[in-house]
Amino acid sequence: MRLVPVLILGMSIAAAATTAARSEDAEDDKAALLRTDKEFSDAAQKVGVGEAFLRYADENATMLPAGDDAATGLDAIKQQFADYPKGATLVWKPVRAEVAQSGDLGYTIGTYETRGPGPDGRFVTRYGKYCSVWKKQKDGGWKWVVDVGTPSPAPRD
Repeated sequence: MRLVPVLILGMSIAAAATTAARSEDAEDDKAALLRTDKEFSDAAQKVGVGEAFLRYADENATMLPAGDDAATGLDAIKQQFADYPKGATLVWKPVRAEVAQSGDLGYTIGTYETRGPGPDGRFVTRYGKYCSVWKKQKDGGWKWVVDVGTPSPAPRD
């Protein structure tokens, strides 16, 4: 009978260690996800917005653009950026990430700023917020699977 308390204690210690390891993994995954989203924004400045969206997209990704139909798959996403104005920019800043306990899905939320031609052809700055859902890949990296952005008023100082 003395073996039962020892087994229970051993199982409790193992469970606590597993929970602590999962917690550390979750924090590492959140940091990696924030870093990936930041690198994604940086890539948009270096290689262009459309190219960056393609490079960081899962092959079955879906964009949910404001005021337009959903675009699913790399070809549809490429088409979304086919008429992206030359010289227009899109910069975003992830402010939060969460990762599922399973470690294979996560999301980032943040703000964005786009600069491009308005209806009169003059460049204007627009602001918004976004949420991207990410899926961990076999190589351990992250690719976005759902992206949605909505306009916001200009930030207050």
